[in-house]
Amino acid sequence: MPDANEKFSSFPESNAFRHALALDGRESLTHQVVMPEHGIAGFIYPTVRGDGSGKARFFLFGPALERPIEEQVDGIMPVDMNFDDWRLGSIQMQVRKPFQTVALKWTGERIQFEGLWEAIHPPYAFSSHPRGNPPHYGDDRTEQHGIVKGLLTIDGKDYAMDHFMIRDHSWGPRVWGLNQHYKWFHVTTQSVSVHFFEMLCFGRVELRGYLFKDGVMHHIETVDYDIDYDAEMMQKGFRVTVKDEAGRSVFVDCKSYANYQLDLDPEVLLNEAILEAKIGGEDGTGWLEFCWSRAYLAYAKPFVGRFA
Repeated sequence: MPDANEKFSSFPESNAFRHALALDGRESLTHQVVMPEHGIAGFIYPTVRGDGSGKARFFLFGPALERPIEEQVDGIMPVDMNFDDWRLGSIQMQVRKPFQTVALKWTGERIQFEGLWEAIHPPYAFSSHPRGNPPHYGDDRTEQHGIVKGLLTIDGKDYAMDHFMIRDHSWGPRVWGLNQHYKWFHVTTQSVSVHFFEMLCFGRVELRGYLFKDGVMHHIETVDYDIDYDAEMMQKGFRVTVKDEAGRSVFVDCKSYANYQLDLDPEVLLNEAILEAKIGGEDGTGWLEFCWSRAYLAYAKPFVGRFA
């Protein structure tokens, strides 16, 4: 990697593996399935908590599916089971080269998958930012784009995968409800990767993220966006200009091909938009998650057509 990436690529490889957690701690590793040509989206989502309880979900949705498909496994994880060979029921996850390659396998009733994820760029650790990771949302987290190659089977129908895949890894506390709102945004094309996480918490706006372009990664400095909502206040269009600390900028034009609302916490709801995107003349894909306070979302929805 170029010297400009040293602050990112020198992140300790040990952080690709399992961490010691406090009892209220949570470690999660998401892998986003984005297949617009098939009208399918979803995620593979293993987690483990400080008390050793583990869970993994494979969740699929999108216009090609009559209704969402969810498979889940639960159990207690052995203390010595690490992410180099993490197994629980239907799932197997193997970090083969830290922050470079991960093998994934799922053998469920309706969903089967086997593939290899390979990173496009160094891991972006929130601890590399001068302000670090917002402490209510973990001790640290990494975000990375890569390419997954493999085979996904849904109800006996095979889909060859050679797609961009977002992978994030977080560990530590996670108090969802302390976010008054956030935007978690990813887009990847053949030559550019963009991520930002904009959080409104305790009256402050926290912005983290990166622009990876021309083989070089820098922290994001500003984002300027415009949003299209539907009547349910689900984000359908998103246009954003991202500027990094080196003065570089890109414009990303996005539209959603699939949406879903995740109910994971009593205080908030997560509105998911899975994206087809363009940066310059390049096509790409991505993901845009909006976190809303349940009370605010319920109050605001009747006004979205008039004011948003």
